[in-house]
Amino acid sequence: MQNNFIKFFKDNQLPLSPACDPLAILCDEATVAQWNNEKLPSDRVSTENGAILTNSDRYSLIIDPQLQGITWLKEREKNSNLNVTRLTNPNVVKVLERCIEAGNPVMIENLENSIDAVIQPVYARAVIKRGKNKYIKMGDKELSLHP
Repeated sequence: MQNNFIKFFKDNQLPLSPACDPLAILCDEATVAQWNNEKLPSDRVSTENGAILTNSDRYSLIIDPQLQGITWLKEREKNSNLNVTRLTNPNVVKVLERCIEAGNPVMIENLENSIDAVIQPVYARAVIKRGKNKYIKMGDKELSLHP
């Protein structure tokens, strides 16, 4: 923060508040309190990780040996029909297809060193646009992407 971000702003004479805190930009105290109610630990690192995860356009890879992030995500998404699966599940592709078209969140647990190539278009967000509709091609199927 100090060596790059703030230095860049000062060197280029960009306006900057005295107490520069990216966390304050990404979320507010009410949001953090909601996350804590959803079982996210209240320490600064967990809050920063929650802010990154909720503000990122990319899908997040979470290395979570203490299972705190997984617990938080399961609690956070329990009303959104979260589907939890593993790549070792023989129905993982069907689960993903169903969730993509229905607009339900998916958590893939216990990833190993490699990911099956058939789901690559999903995590790469290889979206095909045709008019107002969006599609993802998985294998030989073209799935309608739920908004």
